[in-house]
Amino acid sequence: MNAAERAVVTKILAGRYHEALLDLESIDDQSSEALLRNLVLGLSEAQAYARALSEGRLAAAPCPDNPFCAHLQNLQKMQGQRAQANQVEAGREIVFDKDMETGLLSRRAFLWEVRDLLEKQPESTGVMFSVGLDNLRYVNDRHGYESGDIYIAKVVEILKLCQTANVRLSRPAGDEFAVYAHGFENETQALEFAQQTRKRLLNTILELPGETVRLRTSQGAALYPADALTSDVLLNYATHAMFSVQNFNRGTFMRFNPEVYRAKASMLSRQERLDELLEERCIHFAFQPVVNLKDASIYGYEALMRSIRSDFPSPLDILQLAEVQYKLPQLEYVTFLVIFDWVHEHLASLGDKKVFFNVITANYLNAKDLSKLHPDYMDIVHHMVIEITETSSIEGEMTRRINEFRKNFSTLIAIDDYGCAYSNIYRLLNLSPEIVKLDRFFISDIHKASPDRRKLISDFLSYCRSKHILSVAEGVETVEELECVISMGFDLCQGYYLGRPEFQLRSLAPRQTEEILRFGAQARARQKA
Repeated sequence: MNAAERAVVTKILAGRYHEALLDLESIDDQSSEALLRNLVLGLSEAQAYARALSEGRLAAAPCPDNPFCAHLQNLQKMQGQRAQANQVEAGREIVFDKDMETGLLSRRAFLWEVRDLLEKQPESTGVMFSVGLDNLRYVNDRHGYESGDIYIAKVVEILKLCQTANVRLSRPAGDEFAVYAHGFENETQALEFAQQTRKRLLNTILELPGETVRLRTSQGAALYPADALTSDVLLNYATHAMFSVQNFNRGTFMRFNPEVYRAKASMLSRQERLDELLEERCIHFAFQPVVNLKDASIYGYEALMRSIRSDFPSPLDILQLAEVQYKLPQLEYVTFLVIFDWVHEHLASLGDKKVFFNVITANYLNAKDLSKLHPDYMDIVHHMVIEITETSSIEGEMTRRINEFRKNFSTLIAIDDYGCAYSNIYRLLNLSPEIVKLDRFFISDIHKASPDRRKLISDFLSYCRSKHILSVAEGVETVEELECVISMGFDLCQGYYLGRPEFQLRSLAPRQTEEILRFGAQARARQKA
């Protein structure tokens, strides 16, 4: 049994039959897929049959070939004497279980009646579709709630045109309606029924005071048994499809898409994991050396955020999800807390070495907020180089804040990834940083660079020297690149060739120290020659 088959069996054992059906698509072996599908359908039928019997309702007899239902049929016989009383009670409940305004079934009664249709005709095809009213709020706001009531009444009128013995109508929410139709021979017929109902709604015009309004709806559909086997799951899937239409292509019709549903479920799950990461501060930092090319000493270490949890293998995953969820300030707060604790704990071992730290929004670059992060924040900040990344937009007020922070704390400011995205000349002039890191795009294969590219880098280095700005070559990965950046006159350097990010502070290897000193001596000799 392979991993895909084990996943399906696991969900079968947990009773999650609709999820198991979705996962069957990932099984390549047709014989295994058919065997598991029959198993899922048989167990699902038995589950629905048992639930009906446990609730005191009469249910249609299951397929005679279903081995899981043999003993359950005895229970149905025992309930025969109470069938009439149960039906009367169910009818009385449905009378009260209706929407007061429209007379349509409430969500609970709707799901019960759809369940009955499925049990009586389990071999037929059915369609559940959810109807969202796109412009009801507009009508209420512009014409008043009385006009909104007229609008709703017109929708109900159109929906009732399609009502037959095998059709059920519901109003699950104020601006949502649900329709289930059963007894079709195939999926094409079922979807055509839903489309015809949609056309009737869209072709309906409502005359309101001073305005003619057309009914505007977004609709999503799910099919029985292809998409789901139970009434509640069918409604859930159809509603999900309808909301997808409203969010991305309002006014259209979409059938439930399991891939979109799984992606949405995955996103929701990732949102929960991000919240857990923030609440539990599940991040730590790896440190990459920044090397002084004049004497081969360690100038400092760049602190690179990593997740302690396996849910986020890349820090970019955390940043992107936090940005989508508008949680970048919370993420920055956590990163400041963790790095402040780490720096305070390692003050003695750091000595005069700096810790380069990428800020996300720069919201915490002020004494008031920093003082809340750590009681010794003044000593900690003194050892740090605050990097402004290429993703930070810092013009205007943010520029003022950063410059004020540098003045008050005597902290060095670095521009990271200079030459890409936001990191441009305008930023360089506004911030007047102490350190600028040239993006690795310019450093990659620099020893093979064209004359124009070398001229551009030389002009950058000349500007840095004239303004007493330390220049950093980012992304040095080969000995040839190291020799070239030394000969061109970079002050500092970092990259995989000199050290990968590690959770412990590392020194340079003797070979690397020797190479830097030798390349530096050769460069000075060429300058004198």
